[in-house]
Amino acid sequence: MSILQTAISRDGAVVRGIGFAVLSYASFSTADAIIKLASDRFAVFQIAFSVALFALLPVLFLTRGQGGLRALMPKRWPLVALRGGLTALCGLLAWRGFAVLPLAEAYAILFAAPILITILSVVLLREEVGWRRWSAQVVGFAGVLIMIRPDFAVLGMGHVLVAVAALAGALSFITLKRIGARETSASILFAVFLAIMATSAPMLPATFVRPEWHELGLMALAGLLMGCGHAGLVLATREAPAVVVAPFQYSQMIWGVLFGVLLFGDRPAPVLFLGMALVVASGLYTIWRETARQQQVTVGGGRGEVPARAAR
Repeated sequence: MSILQTAISRDGAVVRGIGFAVLSYASFSTADAIIKLASDRFAVFQIAFSVALFALLPVLFLTRGQGGLRALMPKRWPLVALRGGLTALCGLLAWRGFAVLPLAEAYAILFAAPILITILSVVLLREEVGWRRWSAQVVGFAGVLIMIRPDFAVLGMGHVLVAVAALAGALSFITLKRIGARETSASILFAVFLAIMATSAPMLPATFVRPEWHELGLMALAGLLMGCGHAGLVLATREAPAVVVAPFQYSQMIWGVLFGVLLFGDRPAPVLFLGMALVVASGLYTIWRETARQQQVTVGGGRGEVPARAAR
């Protein structure tokens, strides 16, 4: 193959990777909007169980060419189980937060996860962090403060829930760093959705509301979109470098604003966009620095993220 043919082939793979990423994040946001709609009538445990059940179906697709269902069995099950539990906690808290917060505002707090990851990397992993990355995290934190305007008249339980979700997501990623590339993406994601179902199941009898067929269909659609989104990220990181894929996670903020305006009657204040810009700038710089230092890059926004090195 000539150098020109190799370059064209590589460029084509990158374009496919970007396409998978864009579709994946659109799938996540559409699923989140459905979950927010469903939260008017159903408890978060029933929604989470239904979504996780249907999300398992696309994950099974990832086992093709990897030994079949054996690819779902983790080698380091304690760490994989721990990460599954942390990600389940992150998802449940975030989805409950969606019920009371505009999607765009909830996303803005969730995308502050790199700030927490940087802090936890120093405390738990003893990593060295230079002044440039600390400065980026300060800028990101300032963006979050601008968006949530932390005074007693505005700050509410929804903000607390999503902030704790971001912390759980950051701990999940720290655990994922310890797992490294020893596990398949299928086994990691399978553990996440099983953990969500196991966490939600005990609360189902007390909170169950019989859904209409169209409501069940919507929750099934949310689950399929969630599973397809995760599978799509794995495919994206197979085709394109993580530094190319990761920035597209911030497209969820655009979807959050659009769904908020079209479905929920949100009217975002101009200050929200200023805060968003600071959070996105902080996140993009962190991604660039992590790539320059040849570290794992967060792909997925903190809720069941896929590390590029383990996306196989």
